[in-house]
Amino acid sequence: MIQHAIDLTRYCFQNRRGELALYGTWYGDKARPCLVVVPSNRIGHERCRPLVVTIDDAWRWNPDDPDAMPETNAAMVQQFLDVNGMDFSNMRSAMRVVSLIHDHLGDLLSIPPKQALVRVVADVLQVDHDTGKETRAEIIDRV
Repeated sequence: MIQHAIDLTRYCFQNRRGELALYGTWYGDKARPCLVVVPSNRIGHERCRPLVVTIDDAWRWNPDDPDAMPETNAAMVQQFLDVNGMDFSNMRSAMRVVSLIHDHLGDLLSIPPKQALVRVVADVLQVDHDTGKETRAEIIDRV
């Protein structure tokens, strides 16, 4: 069975800006928060290659951080544009991606922990025979 590091069907927030879509979601086995940028016309396409900004690397994208790495970010954005068949020679295309990420860095920091998928496996009815009080509950299985 194929395991995916990112599931864009489950996300905290989504924003589309022109030809770009940004998701605030979770990645990996530990479900760490991240921002995912994909071309909006390639969502779900097997050749879609996302640009992922993890919560651990968010400081590298902060324009106010003196230790930020704009050269590395620029190279990542150029590669993202190139592998997705977008115009990587146009600086405006690159600035749109960077601007979209900058606009959502605060949102990335506010992504809550990922809720586990749960499945109800049984219903419980408890009756106190002395008082007749009924208590109902569900038994769940975390998937």
